Amino acid sequence: MAHKALRGRKGPAKPGVRSELKRQKKKKNQRRADQKRCRQKRQAEIAAGVTPQEASSEAQAVPEPTNKERPDQPEKADKPQTPQPPAKGKQGKQPLPKLMTKAEARQQAADERHNLGLYNEGDRILLVGEGNFSFALSLCRILGPEGCAGGIFATAFDSEQAVKRKYADAAQNRKEIEEKFSGVTLVGVDATRLHQISEFRDSFTKIVFNFPHLGSGEKDVEKSIADHQELLSKFFISAVQCLRPDCKTEIHVALKTGQPYKSWKVVQIGRAACPGELQLLNVVPFMVSAWPGYEHRRTAGFDEQLSKRDSQELEKGAKVYVFSRAAQDTEETRPPKKKSRGRR
Repeated sequence: MAHKALRGRKGPAKPGVRSELKRQKKKKNQRRADQKRCRQKRQAEIAAGVTPQEASSEAQAVPEPTNKERPDQPEKADKPQTPQPPAKGKQGKQPLPKLMTKAEARQQAADERHNLGLYNEGDRILLVGEGNFSFALSLCRILGPEGCAGGIFATAFDSEQAVKRKYADAAQNRKEIEEKFSGVTLVGVDATRLHQISEFRDSFTKIVFNFPHLGSGEKDVEKSIADHQELLSKFFISAVQCLRPDCKTEIHVALKTGQPYKSWKVVQIGRAACPGELQLLNVVPFMVSAWPGYEHRRTAGFDEQLSKRDSQELEKGAKVYVFSRAAQDTEETRPPKKKSRGRR
């Protein structure tokens, strides 16, 4: 007999399709939440510098005491502890590393190959505007002693005393370039007067100017843009005279993305400075990860309190503008003339 309070009510409904779908959706959402918590825990461990193997070994080495091991505590059922997020204090606040997707990883690998493909073994390369000579050293390490046989010439605008004062690691980098890879490092070389050095004229297959900057601290934005455009124009005019005329040659200029670098209009400046000679061949992202050991430095030098290590200033992006010049029509490059046959 039914209870009087339940008279007239329908019995419990049988589980149908709609309830089954709700159950599956709830289970799916729970699984996603568990995966998200595991991912956040892994990111927190990476940010703290702890690998998953170390975390597991530490957990095994120092087990959490239970209630049974604490006689002063009443026995309670052990509850699984959820990982606590790191404290959000001003000092301990650290951004979590961004996890790349497979597509992003493939794109990064392709960009790194494009960077490394800019230089070949046997190239005679002139690097201008070097600071601590870390890019030149990284290039030498990648090409190897045999690949540098064509000649690596790394130059800086500053004097010997200024280089030592601004960049503490420059001396060691220069020593390795010269002794291990038979390269040449020079100081006091003006990028706008390269052609005035007799050994440089008609000598190089590639000339590289990474992140040119006057470092004058000019507050007037329009004047600063005009000054840097003049710097680039004079560099192109001088650099073209140092390229070998008997083969295809290139000039590389690396700039940060965004303003004010976009307003420098490096492509238009290059074409206008050397009309009919330079053509834009390609633009590729500058990948710091392709150059192990390279550390970007400002023109003003490195300061522990003001500067950033590990090329953090290039995280917003940078590009390499590749200009090419075809072989010049000289007597050495002209094909031999065919002898004309007279009438028989």
